[in-house]
Amino acid sequence: MTAPAVLALDLGTTSTRALVIDAAGRVCGRASRPLGHHYPAPGWLEQDPDEFIEASAAVMRGALELAGRKAGEIRALGIVSQRSTAIAWDAESGEALAPAIGWQDRRNQARVDELVALGIPINTLASATKFEWMLANVPEIREAAGAGRLRLGTPDAWLSDQLCRGGAFVTDPGHAACTGLLEAGTRSYWDVALGLFGVAAEQLPSVVPTSEIVGETHPGLLGAAIPIAARAGDQQASSFAQGILEPGMAKLTLGTSAMLNLHVEKPAQTGNDGFYALPLWDLPGHELASCIEGTVITAGSAVEWFCELGLLDDASRLDALAGSVESSEGVMFVPALQGLGSPILDVKARALAIGLTRGTGRGHLARALVEGIAHRCVDLCEALPLGDQPLRVDGGLAQSDALMGALANLLGRPLLRAQEIETTSLGAAYLAGLASGVWQTPEEAIATAAEPTRIEPAIGGAKRDAARERWGQAIERARSDTSSA
Repeated sequence: MTAPAVLALDLGTTSTRALVIDAAGRVCGRASRPLGHHYPAPGWLEQDPDEFIEASAAVMRGALELAGRKAGEIRALGIVSQRSTAIAWDAESGEALAPAIGWQDRRNQARVDELVALGIPINTLASATKFEWMLANVPEIREAAGAGRLRLGTPDAWLSDQLCRGGAFVTDPGHAACTGLLEAGTRSYWDVALGLFGVAAEQLPSVVPTSEIVGETHPGLLGAAIPIAARAGDQQASSFAQGILEPGMAKLTLGTSAMLNLHVEKPAQTGNDGFYALPLWDLPGHELASCIEGTVITAGSAVEWFCELGLLDDASRLDALAGSVESSEGVMFVPALQGLGSPILDVKARALAIGLTRGTGRGHLARALVEGIAHRCVDLCEALPLGDQPLRVDGGLAQSDALMGALANLLGRPLLRAQEIETTSLGAAYLAGLASGVWQTPEEAIATAAEPTRIEPAIGGAKRDAARERWGQAIERARSDTSSA
C-alpha cells in the first residue's frame, strides 16, 4: 500500500517550487521553475499573475511525475507564497486586470511617507497602499470595482482562486496581516483601514485557518482533484517547519534578505523600529499564534552584488574565498546596499567598506562581507527577547559554513541549521498534512524532519564584545555618511 503523501506548492519571488512529501517526511519528488520580473520604472517591480499559475501547474506536474505519484494518490495540497505582492482580478472571468505589484515595489513611497508623518505605522511592503494605487491608476480595476466584480489579494488568494476555478477565494491571517488591512490580534479586516485605503471588504478574500481544507483543485489541472488544505506566508511556513511552536523560540531565514521571526505570547508585543507583530498561523482548536518579525534587507543580494562586480566568481565560491585568509585584517563591510532594516530602519543609509589598505585582497573583502551579514543578523537578535534555545537557521545562504561560523561567534549562542533547504515548502506540507490526517499533531509532523546541524560558537565573550563595538561604530558611519551627502 502506498504511503500517504502531500503536495507542497511554494510560490517565491524568483521561482516557484513543488515538493511531494510522504508521511515519513521524505521528499519523493521536487521541481522548480524561475519566474520573470519587470521593472517598468525606477523602484517599480511587477510580475505576471498568469505566469504564477502556469509555472505552478508545471512544477506540480513535474514533482508528481518524479515522485511516481498520480494526483489521486495525494492526500492534500499546501500553498506557501511570497507575501504582500498585490494582485487584482475579475471575479466573473477570473482574468488578472493588471500586472502583480511585487512586495519590493516602492512606487508607494510618497504615500507611505505621508501616512507615517501622520503617525500611521505602515511601510512600503503593505499591500494596502498597492491596492490603493491600483484603484486610482488602472481603469480596468476601477471599472471592476464599480461593477462589483473586483477581487484583490496576495498570491496565496490568487492561487487558491485560480486552482479551484473560483471556488476558494481565501487567505489566512498571516497573509491578511501583511496587507495592512487586518485588525491586530483578530481574524477580521479593520473598517478604519479599509476606509483609509478605499478598499471594500467584499473585494478581499475570506480569512480562514492556515491549516484547514477549503476547496480543491479542479480535476483538469493535475488529473484529479486535490483538497487545498493549507495556505501560509513564506516566513510563517518556514517557522512552522523549524518547530517554532513556543514563545521565545526563533528562526532566521537567510536568502536574498534575512528574516527573523520570534514567537511571542501576545500579538500586541512589539520590538524596536522596523519590527512588526504578525500572526504566525491559525490552527483549528488553538489560539492564534503570533510573532515579531524583523528584516535584514540586504543579505544574499550583497553576495550577488559581489559577483556582479567580479569580486567573487560565483556565489558557491564564497566560502572558499572567505576562507583563503585567516581574518579580514580589519576590513569591515556594512551591507546597506538598500538601506538598513530592523532595528535601525534607515532607508537612506548606504553601504560602507572601511579599513581598506593597499594589501587588501578579494579574500579580505569576502570575509568582511560574510561578517557584515552576520553582524546585521545579530543586530536583529540582540534587539528582541529571544529565549535560551539555539537559534534555528534555514535558507539558501545558510549553506555557507563561513557565514554560519561568523553568526554563531558574534551571536554567542549555538545555531541549528536545517538539513532541508526548502523549509517553506516543508511547512506548507506539514500544515496540509495536519488538516488531512497525515499527521495528528504539529509535533508529529515536525519530528519527521532530518536532524539539524548544530554549530557552536568558537570565540570568547571579550573578543565578541570588541567585534560588536567596532560594528556599532561602522553602522553609525554608514548612517552619518548619508546625512552629510
